[in-house]
Amino acid sequence: MKKSFLIGLAASVVLLASCGSTKVATPVKPSDNSVITDWADRNLDVESKPEWLKKLVKGNSELFRKEFGIGSDYVIKYGIASTQSRDSAKAASRVNYNAMRAEELKTKVVSEAAATLNDEGLTEATANAATLAKVDVSGHELVTQFWQKIETTQDDTTTSEYICYSIYKISKQDWAKTLKAFMASVLPGIPDSKAQVKMANTIQSLYEDTTKEVEQTPAQVQAQAKSQVAEAEKNSSSNADWMKALDLAASVLF
Repeated sequence: MKKSFLIGLAASVVLLASCGSTKVATPVKPSDNSVITDWADRNLDVESKPEWLKKLVKGNSELFRKEFGIGSDYVIKYGIASTQSRDSAKAASRVNYNAMRAEELKTKVVSEAAATLNDEGLTEATANAATLAKVDVSGHELVTQFWQKIETTQDDTTTSEYICYSIYKISKQDWAKTLKAFMASVLPGIPDSKAQVKMANTIQSLYEDTTKEVEQTPAQVQAQAKSQVAEAEKNSSSNADWMKALDLAASVLF
């Protein structure tokens, strides 16, 4: 059933392309120079670093699903931002959600192109098209937002900023629609009809790669975040802001 659904999805891609409590908890010091001094629902005894959040950042949504009553028929994704105020961090994390999905899909599509097309020119064309492609987030439903205030001291100077996570659930059908629309935007940028068909047929792999969960270790999360920041800054990428937020989040969560 699943295989036939995804085969049909690939075919439609080709067609579309051609057309509480008052107790106050104690702030937690997660590292030598950064301190979580406030966070969402602190006055309700919510922890500054909920286990479901740490698991989610490591790539495992199981505890989040239990906490918020979400079944396995949904995909879980999140956006993140860090700004100077709580409200702007909450707003920016929702904006960054779109950018993070675009980066996620671009990375997967380029990887598939390199493996499937085996042609440097076509892979580059696919990468360029994926960079320009937009992500349709219709059906992506915000479940919750969780913010933290972080104070960092360096050279006797203390600065503060807010991190916010915006966490979404997406039905598997809507996630498949997101992938289909993204691929339909990419395919016209590939200057070879046979290569277009090959890439359309990778939608099954793309779907599986973006819905399976592999939990990383804290060290892996931190290393990946730092690597992403370095690459984004090297290329002057607009993604540098949310990547820096993720780097900061990893440092205080773990």
